[in-house]
Amino acid sequence: MKEFFTQLLALVAFFAFPAFQYIVLRQFSKREGAPQLWFLPRYQCFRLVIRNIPGKRTLSELKTRAVLRAIVPATEGATVASFMDEVLPTGEDFFLFPGNDHTLISFRLERTSSNSIDFILADKLGVEKKRFSLNTFQRLICDYTANIENLLNFDIKMGKRAEVSSESLGKIFAEIDARPIERSFPIDRIRDVH
Repeated sequence: MKEFFTQLLALVAFFAFPAFQYIVLRQFSKREGAPQLWFLPRYQCFRLVIRNIPGKRTLSELKTRAVLRAIVPATEGATVASFMDEVLPTGEDFFLFPGNDHTLISFRLERTSSNSIDFILADKLGVEKKRFSLNTFQRLICDYTANIENLLNFDIKMGKRAEVSSESLGKIFAEIDARPIERSFPIDRIRDVH
């Protein structure tokens, strides 16, 4: 009987230890690869990035997508709202090493002659690619997935969605217009996907 309990304990330990490691790593992964929104005055440009400059883990198999989402409200004959997405940059990358950020999207905000604000899709140096009026969409959404590499060889798959409303972009523009210095801005909503 003693031998049976010894074998049972060994079997439980054999399966419990990796499960425990996985749970701990899963909790730890929530802090890794968080999105951040930065303004860079040199390029008069914003960058929404996967932040890994202060990170200690390598991210692999990155897949990214950015969209501008317009929400068409529910009406008679269509009882649910509809999403109209303008797909912006999508991409894949092999690795994101510690000490580096990965740019999900670069953009500028600019006041027009009619006193409205334009959202300008740009390259990393602020050069214009495409222009949208800020009042034609409600949200900027950036999605990404990646593996978090670790020494225990329990690679954790993470997925995140960063959302910034057009209303928040308007407020950010007012702050930058008043004081154009390098800084980060809050993201309205960050969703972890498990």
